Amino acid sequence: MKKTLIFLFIIFLCVGSSHSEIMKLADIQPGMQGEGKTIFKNTKIETFKFKVLGFIEKFVPDKNLIIVEIESPVLEGGGILEGMSGSPLYINGQIIGAVSYGFSFSKKPIAGVTPIENIIETSDYNNQKFFIDISNIKVEFDKKSIKNVIHLIQKELTKRINFSPVSSISPIKLISTNKGINPSVLSYLKPVFTPLSNIKFSKNIKKNVINNNLFKISEGDAASIPLIKGDFEYSASGTVTYVDGKKIYLFGHPFFNLGTVDFPLHKAEIISVVPSYQSGFKLAASKNMIGAVLQDRFSGIQGELGAKPYMIPLKVFLKNRNRKFDIKIVNHPLLTPSLSAISLMNILSSEYQQYGFQSLRIKGKIFIENEKNIVLDDLFSGMDSSYEFTNLILAINFFLMNNREKRIKIQKIDFEISSSEIIKRANIENVIINKNSFMPGEIMRVKLIFKKERGSSAVEKINVKAPNLEPGSDFYLMVADKDEMANFDSKNIKSAYFPIKLNSLIRAINNLRKNNRIYFKILAPVKSLFIKGYEYSNLPQSLRNVFIFNSSSNVQSEMKYSTLMEYQMEVPAVVKGKKLFKLKIKKR
Repeated sequence: MKKTLIFLFIIFLCVGSSHSEIMKLADIQPGMQGEGKTIFKNTKIETFKFKVLGFIEKFVPDKNLIIVEIESPVLEGGGILEGMSGSPLYINGQIIGAVSYGFSFSKKPIAGVTPIENIIETSDYNNQKFFIDISNIKVEFDKKSIKNVIHLIQKELTKRINFSPVSSISPIKLISTNKGINPSVLSYLKPVFTPLSNIKFSKNIKKNVINNNLFKISEGDAASIPLIKGDFEYSASGTVTYVDGKKIYLFGHPFFNLGTVDFPLHKAEIISVVPSYQSGFKLAASKNMIGAVLQDRFSGIQGELGAKPYMIPLKVFLKNRNRKFDIKIVNHPLLTPSLSAISLMNILSSEYQQYGFQSLRIKGKIFIENEKNIVLDDLFSGMDSSYEFTNLILAINFFLMNNREKRIKIQKIDFEISSSEIIKRANIENVIINKNSFMPGEIMRVKLIFKKERGSSAVEKINVKAPNLEPGSDFYLMVADKDEMANFDSKNIKSAYFPIKLNSLIRAINNLRKNNRIYFKILAPVKSLFIKGYEYSNLPQSLRNVFIFNSSSNVQSEMKYSTLMEYQMEVPAVVKGKKLFKLKIKKR
């Protein structure tokens, strides 16, 4: 209740300065001079001079670019600073646009300026929600499939941010600031964040008493978009271009060009300007929240002052470290999967051995509004255990948030993690069955012999019921790890079926086989049908003929073997191996 009242008070305080008059592109001529605004240090808005050099017509269809040369002692001997994106320019007190593009390897501060008319148009777009068409992707979670998902995310984001039609002109980079994040985990998805300058910087900003200056925002102020915030932070900063009541416009070019979004918008402070032979930049620190970003478009970012964005809470408890992490990540189908993986990897790398042998025992839930929860309970062991876990979460969130049926709301993500530097792996060395023929329903006594990582052996026993088949029938018992079972299923079920219904997708994810389980599958050499994620082994011939006639459908396939039963046994190790037995039902 207290937090709600504070935020309502903040909404009341969040106001923009009165907006400037606009000078249309048609009224701008080469040779005109004017003044620009930006922050070079702290929160003081400073001015600089500029001169219009000309225009690039049809920079993109229906959009032109103004070319100016900036005069400022801060920029002498170099190009435009990273972090100046969005700096407003004025001629005779009228705003003409925002500094937004720079020229590669330029020794002069020559900039491309997005006209103000194009920037303001970003608020005219409808609120169509973003999603990725994943209809041609099979829902699988093996290492190869997960890498394909990561590649798809990287490719989609890279395509959206590498948008300049002129090779020598590129968007001025935003300032990326991280606090408490291991730089190596940012390189984990490096192509995603190439437009940002990954500067690890921390500054203790005094907690000021709430006052109007903290929440008042003006043209030329610094602002940031936190993607991750809480116990550690990751944000990108630029400059405010134009304020019209509660509407605020920034950057003059896209963030990730994602369309309609719901990201937090914070005021920012510029710590200092850092000169560089390659490209100078501002050092920024994110401050208090002032609203939300609503549009991420080609000509800029548009937000609303006082709006409250929705962020997904991610809580992690490291059991044997007795340490809790509490963060929030932005809610977006393309960014959330990557940011959840980065956040988890950052936590693991900060607390556990990053590149050594280790085992991670994971228990967690992904809570989805008005739907069943995703429940995770698994063990990961080996040099890549952290990556296997975080990549799995990336893929799960990606499929959930881009499902075909409807947009979901992830309410929170919780994990309890225990770690050990001991490798917990075992191979199935042998499987012994007490005999090779059984009466229907008779107990089969199965003995499993494992070989552990350091050569020692372990024995487990389990009782499995023989199937109720006709006397003289053959059947098979497969004892295998999750990967071997998945390989068998992919050969036996030749279907590209993707769960269209969200509840079917959630069921498929919750039924994922685990690393620390041994699976026992009883099969019969009887043809059956796989239809929309379910196996049908005893269909009447007439109904079976109907489905076979429709065999061209990608939601079904014929199966050579029918699964009669499947059991699982949990073991305290990541298991590998497979054994297959051909058995028989006795004649009475």
